[in-house]
Amino acid sequence: MKKYIFALTLMFAVSAHSFEVTGDSFTGKWNIDSITVGKLESTINLSSPDTDIGQYGKVYLSYTLTSNPNIPNSGTWIGYGRGISPDGVLSRGDLMGVWTMDGTKINIKSVDSVTDGINFLSGTIDLIAGEAVAEVFKVE
Repeated sequence: MKKYIFALTLMFAVSAHSFEVTGDSFTGKWNIDSITVGKLESTINLSSPDTDIGQYGKVYLSYTLTSNPNIPNSGTWIGYGRGISPDGVLSRGDLMGVWTMDGTKINIKSVDSVTDGINFLSGTIDLIAGEAVAEVFKVE
């Protein structure tokens, strides 16, 4: 009985705290350039309309989303990013995360390995508007 009470107390304590990311961040905005649809996955190619995506400048992204057959409207994704600053500095990134579908929008979260370290990203891809917006945080 003590084990059950301890487990219940632990579950309540953990669920009482929410996940929150704080610190320096920047907002990125991209346009959807194309979507390639497959039987079990889809690839979304995006590019920034300007050269102001943080320190990365003009950014190109490619996300390949795979559905989770056990959980409707969600899954995992992998991707790759390239950025070129106005000064000609090339940045690269290997991207990986999870997604959920909410109507016409895909919510994404990821922890990414990029040229200058690790980033956490939280954003939305709006399939009707043809654009994506994300907040990007540096992970120390």
